Amino acid sequence: MFRNCISAVFLLISGAIFGQVFTDVTSASGINHLFKQASNMGGGAVFIDYDNDGWEDLYITGGLDKDKLYRNLGNGNFQLTTDSWINITQDFYTIGVVSGDIDNDGDRDLFVTTWRGEDNEGPLTRNLLFINNGNSTFSEAGTHYGITDPAFSMGATMLDYNKDGYLDIYVVNYVEASSIIYDSQGEAIAFDHQCYENIFYRNNGDGSFTEMAAALGLNNNGCALAVMPTDYDQDRDQDIYIANDFGEFVVANTMLQNDYPSNSFTDVSVATGMDVGIYGMGIAYGDYDKDGDFDYYITNLGRNVLIQNDGSQSFSDVTSTAGVENTYAENTGNTLYSTSWGTAFLDINNDTWQDLFVANGRVPAVNFIATGEDDPNKLFVNNGDGTFTDVSNVAGVNDYNRGRGMAYADYDKDGDLDVVVIVQDGTTSTSAKTILYQNQLNPNGSTDKNWAQVTLEGTTINRDAMGAMVELTVNGEKLIQEVHGQGSHCSQHSLTLHFGLGSNTTIDELKVIWSATDTQTFSNLDVNTRYSLVQGSTLSTPEEQALDQFFTYPNPVKDQLKISGIDQTYKVKIYAVYGKLISTETVTVDRAYIDMNSYKTGTYIAQFIDGEGNVKKNQLIIKE
Repeated sequence: MFRNCISAVFLLISGAIFGQVFTDVTSASGINHLFKQASNMGGGAVFIDYDNDGWEDLYITGGLDKDKLYRNLGNGNFQLTTDSWINITQDFYTIGVVSGDIDNDGDRDLFVTTWRGEDNEGPLTRNLLFINNGNSTFSEAGTHYGITDPAFSMGATMLDYNKDGYLDIYVVNYVEASSIIYDSQGEAIAFDHQCYENIFYRNNGDGSFTEMAAALGLNNNGCALAVMPTDYDQDRDQDIYIANDFGEFVVANTMLQNDYPSNSFTDVSVATGMDVGIYGMGIAYGDYDKDGDFDYYITNLGRNVLIQNDGSQSFSDVTSTAGVENTYAENTGNTLYSTSWGTAFLDINNDTWQDLFVANGRVPAVNFIATGEDDPNKLFVNNGDGTFTDVSNVAGVNDYNRGRGMAYADYDKDGDLDVVVIVQDGTTSTSAKTILYQNQLNPNGSTDKNWAQVTLEGTTINRDAMGAMVELTVNGEKLIQEVHGQGSHCSQHSLTLHFGLGSNTTIDELKVIWSATDTQTFSNLDVNTRYSLVQGSTLSTPEEQALDQFFTYPNPVKDQLKISGIDQTYKVKIYAVYGKLISTETVTVDRAYIDMNSYKTGTYIAQFIDGEGNVKKNQLIIKE
């Protein structure tokens, strides 16, 4: 009785604290998407600032439909791009997507995993590699770069395994030949599938990749659905964790330890206790208990698994104690299983404790693992004592349609994390749609909900700084995160690191660990600030960010020089580099671009002047 009262009181408190933390802004923001599925496979997204205007855009795979890229307009709205380069995705069954600057040219490229052709018939197809052209368009160049291996590819990730400054690509693959074991009564009791080996593309740094999975010990042949690079042992190189489906019967989840400087990986799954044998579907990582090491959460058909790091490269299942099992679908009397996919540790309420989001959605299954249709998404708030509480209903994320991938970013730059969940068709619901959840926690920088965000750019390491780690200390307490985008099902989160800081008003120390030999440390920093750092440079200040209140892109430019973030009319004087005034242009909120087609190839200076005659920005422009 006492326990029930405590639970009821907590739910009342939770409702008061959260009270609809998230709002579905999908339609209002201009997003219209539903993943067209075959065999219930796939559906992923990535937040990526593809045009370098300072706002994170959203790429979503389409399955049997064409993929979609939504440009963030910087005012809460997205605009669907209609460029022809994306049309090739109509010819493929696209499943997942990740992003990274594979050529270190200052813009993010895209890697899309596939199954078969768009009609889901015929032979397997290769995956797709879209190279960012720097002018808000992409060119598909997979074959040119050596991305030619056909497979049933699900997840993928980018990492610099050999620290040569270039991002490599690891692709995890699914079932090649399915086999079910039956008992004497004809009932299915187990699986004996054969699965495609995984693929590892080493970046040669010259516009090509070489497949190296077998040579490196990375040709795992579990029926993989998710993968994540992570320095689990904190020796400053990137290890790899794989979530395998049918893990009890085929190959369990696998931790592959990077042996750098040796050119190999070692399977340490059993030795570490990370060989979880489940229907692994997605991976989240985070220091949820704030003890200085990384813990991992793996989604499942049935009971999800939280494995806690004991600090000595050994892990223990603490799922039940933590209260994050999510075993059963609703309204089934604990008889039909829940099915979980995309997931993430993220500080939803900015209280310094990482919470846990799980995207749920039914997949039909054989009787001994029968699943339920009523399977809403879950949000577990971290109580700060090793336990979590399910606040999905009061937080407003409990959509009952078939979720798959999920990704997060502070897309509206208001200091809290927003979430997108990719939804498949195939339900009886007429309201099924991919959902963008806007976090309403921190619209005005409310008291006790402070935060900081950190974006890194490598110089001696890869440009996206994937693999770097940030240690942020507030009130003597250390918070840690890595740059890589986690391992959510078929998806990748923002590469900007978000730290909730609660009521703390000063950051004691921000340490960036670029590599084993390169660390930068900064002290006594302001909260509620977006910090950016180029390796070896000084940390950008709030004042510097305020001066750069709007962005020009692309640069170099071929035709239109676009301007994002302006809130008034500006005169723009275009000068040659030797000082001659070439022309005077006008840009407005509604016409925020300059037509550069008539300008000769060369270098110019654009001077932006506000309505009061003040020079607000000088920008060097290169016309191609």
